[in-house]
This record gives sequence, C-alpha cells and structure tokens, in this order.
Amino acid sequence: MAIKVVVLGGTAGTGKTSIAEVLYENLKHTKDYSGVEYIEGDHLHPKSNVEKMAHGIPLQDEDRWGWLEQVSKTSTEAAKKHKGLCVITCSSLKKSYRDYIRTTCPETHFYFVILYGSKEEILNRLENRKGHFMKANMMDSQFADLELPKPDEPGCHIEYLDGKSYEEINRDTLDTVCDLLQIDST
Repeated sequence: MAIKVVVLGGTAGTGKTSIAEVLYENLKHTKDYSGVEYIEGDHLHPKSNVEKMAHGIPLQDEDRWGWLEQVSKTSTEAAKKHKGLCVITCSSLKKSYRDYIRTTCPETHFYFVILYGSKEEILNRLENRKGHFMKANMMDSQFADLELPKPDEPGCHIEYLDGKSYEEINRDTLDTVCDLLQIDST
C-alpha cells in the first residue's frame, strides 16, 4: 500500500482548516480512501511556537524544523493506519520546508496543495478572524517567507483563491486532490 499525505499549505488566512475539513469529508466517501484521517497541523506546534505567535512574534526557521518533523512523521503514521491516506494542514511556505517534510519520511508520497490569495484578500480575512493565534500584523512575515512551488517541484499545485467563492475553492481543491491521487471524486 502506498502511503499518501495531502498537505494543504499557504499563509495564515487562506482557509487551510476549513478547506481541509471539507476535503476530508469528501474523501472519506470515496471507495479507495474511506478511512482517510484529517490532522490540524497547528496542533502539532510546540507550546513555545504558539506563545510566540500569540504575542505577534513571527517564527524563524529554527522554530519550525521540529514542527515540520512532527508534521511529516505524524501524518505518515496516520496514513499507515488509515487506508494509506492522511490530509494535514501545514503552511509549507518555503520549498526547503516541503523538502524537509519529504526527506523526513521518504517512503511517503506527499502532495502539497498551496492555497494562495493576494495580500489584500488575506489581510481582509485575518482582520475578520476571531480566536486564532496568528495575528494580522504577522502577514508580512508570512508573505516574505512564501515560496510558491515552481512547475518542476514534484507533487505540488497552487490553488488560487482571489475572486472565488468558498464553494468554488472547495470544489477546485477537491478536483485538484483527486487528480493528484488519481481517483474519481464522485
């Protein structure tokens, strides 16, 4: 059985969690992946990272490596237990982060779907968001770190958000993931 992990990435405010939940609900009704598991990657952050973000302090690379290792290992273990597939959220902003996730568990096929919205779109979303540790003033650091995948980066797709309704984004993301996994979404 091939071990597959779908990573929904992007800056804060792109809707990773909401889209992952809808994706999970759809995938669990497919015959191939009815046992899929969903993991909220933010829950794997160490307490020190959450405290920094809650105080408006952007994370640095050294803050992220342990978290990225947990994302890779935890999602791989979940996929092994659940019919070979796991959906996880993880910003995966830089190519080096995506590479680190891949090399930490090289037996796993990681598929990165990077949700991308313009700064204006994301700022609007963050300003209207309640109860999350990521603050709107940290947006600039996230965009400074963001390295969208190049066409030759394996297993990656950029899902553009601007001008789309929530329903369109969910449909397009599901179609993209089904194409990446080579399954029928119906």
